[in-house]
Amino acid sequence: MNIQDYIESGKLELFLLGELGEREREEVLTLAKTYPEIQQELEALEEAMFAFDQATGKNPSQEIKKKIFASLEDEFKPEQPTSKESPTPSSGAAPSETKVVKISPWKSFAIAASLVAILTSAAAIYFAGKFYDTEEKFVALLQDQQVMADNLNQVKLQYEETDSRLDRLVAGEFKRVEMKGESFPMQKDAKVDVFWDSNAQEVFVAVNRLNSLSAEFDYQLWAIGKDGPVGIGLVNPGEKFTLQQMQAVAEAGAFAITIEPKGGSKSPTLDKLVVLGEVVA
Repeated sequence: MNIQDYIESGKLELFLLGELGEREREEVLTLAKTYPEIQQELEALEEAMFAFDQATGKNPSQEIKKKIFASLEDEFKPEQPTSKESPTPSSGAAPSETKVVKISPWKSFAIAASLVAILTSAAAIYFAGKFYDTEEKFVALLQDQQVMADNLNQVKLQYEETDSRLDRLVAGEFKRVEMKGESFPMQKDAKVDVFWDSNAQEVFVAVNRLNSLSAEFDYQLWAIGKDGPVGIGLVNPGEKFTLQQMQAVAEAGAFAITIEPKGGSKSPTLDKLVVLGEVVA
């Protein structure tokens, strides 16, 4: 028999709880007599339960203590042999006495109380984890809502700005200058419109089709007049079908867009000309 497996099976705890049948109780008592390890485990469990009961319960009176100790003394008395014939001791060896533990009602309550304490602690840890997880999700939700609110405000500002530009475009005397790339090798399908009010000297650009550029390049708009091309702003190819306002222009006979190094150039790179459009009188 594997004594350690039997100790770890839980039968000793059930024995102390009074949850075993008569046959199983007799089995535990018999094995406790036969194997000192099982007897020691029963005593250790009993002492642990009694210590828990003393730590959690009300201090008993002196009279109650005397009754408890008297009961414990009775429990640990060795059993008297039932046979009339006494065993013959070996030469020179005194007969050994074996302690037998009996179950007492208070032990069931002590073990039940310890189980309740363990379950309560586990539940507290579980719900605390749930609380912190919910709190983190709530904070993340608030942050997402703030980001959405910021994006909404940005879209609202862009809409108001575009609406204002459209009002000015309708109210002013703007000329539309259509610029195409079909005559140039860079982007033959490129198409950009320039709206220019010579009286108000305002210029807007509407991108219909422009390819994206790598991070080290920009599209630059040029107003071509009597004094040559003048850079009047950088064009964002990603803002399609919107009005991008450029710098003021008083005189121009044509407009053009070239690809320049990041930030633009003082003079256009002619071999990177993308679109060109003449102002119709």
